[in-house]
Amino acid sequence: MKLHSVINFVLFQAVWFLSLLLESSSVVFSSAIIALMFYLSKQKKHDALLVLVALPLALLSEFIAVKSGLLEFKVSPFPVWLALLWFALLLSINTSMRFLISLKLWQVFIICLVFSPASYWAGARFEVLNLGLPLLEFWLVYGALWAAVFTLIILANLKLKLLITR
Repeated sequence: MKLHSVINFVLFQAVWFLSLLLESSSVVFSSAIIALMFYLSKQKKHDALLVLVALPLALLSEFIAVKSGLLEFKVSPFPVWLALLWFALLLSINTSMRFLISLKLWQVFIICLVFSPASYWAGARFEVLNLGLPLLEFWLVYGALWAAVFTLIILANLKLKLLITR
């Protein structure tokens, strides 16, 4: 793994842990880290377009999860730190999570279905959110929602790359 990817991964993890541990107090620090992630991006135009396209979709999925009772946060519908966490995740797709781009979409879906609910479970364990279903049901239902949205984001990312390279 290239140093650039390692730095991107570490910065994303910093935003994740700051969000988990500091919640609303993490916003300034996370914003600075996200600015650094964008500054270090080797594909600024692609990343900017991806954020513009995918962040509303990601936040809509979180809104749907909250309104349907899958998730509950201390602030309604969801905290700013969650939007920043998504922003950082999107800035990781073309760098430290680049391997996802080379997978078939069904493989991306399965990976997300299996692993993505773990972050929310960790958030529940740290009492920054509440799960609206028993853990196994939450894992299956929210995992499917998250996997569908993230797979769509990966597809959009691929389409944006084609658009940019024309």
